[in-house]
Amino acid sequence: MLSQQTHEVEPVYFDDIEPGAEIVSHEVVIEREAIIAFAAAWDPLPVHLDDDAARAAGFDGITASGTHLLAIKHRLLYDFGFEHTVVASFGFDEIRFRAPARPGDKVRVKLRWESKRLSDSRPGVGIVRHYCELLREDGRALLSLYDTILIRRRPDPAAD
Repeated sequence: MLSQQTHEVEPVYFDDIEPGAEIVSHEVVIEREAIIAFAAAWDPLPVHLDDDAARAAGFDGITASGTHLLAIKHRLLYDFGFEHTVVASFGFDEIRFRAPARPGDKVRVKLRWESKRLSDSRPGVGIVRHYCELLREDGRALLSLYDTILIRRRPDPAAD
């Protein structure tokens, strides 16, 4: 499992986003059992399942799958307050796996809003591009990418 904090957050809407602004998530710990369980189900390369195989490949022991890191990043972003506001992602660009993630690593997401515009075809939503890094507690990036999302506008209280 992934050790995580629980916290209350306000929803983040298109209208709240300021290009250039950064937000940082809470930290979670990547647990050995989670690395093995994820790898066994979804990415069963030996370096994710077996310490000896990982050492033979030049690592200090098992490493988390890149797909697992993407899932952790996604969960941390969800915890920012996007639970009911993000409609969809148009896709990732420039995904980079920058360093191995190991059992016990404490990680957080750092997100920088790049640009935003209202949707031409769908009223009530906007399109936002952001740069995202999954960082270890020492600040080293494990993962980086750009993402473009479709996100709801803040509801108009006068419309109720």
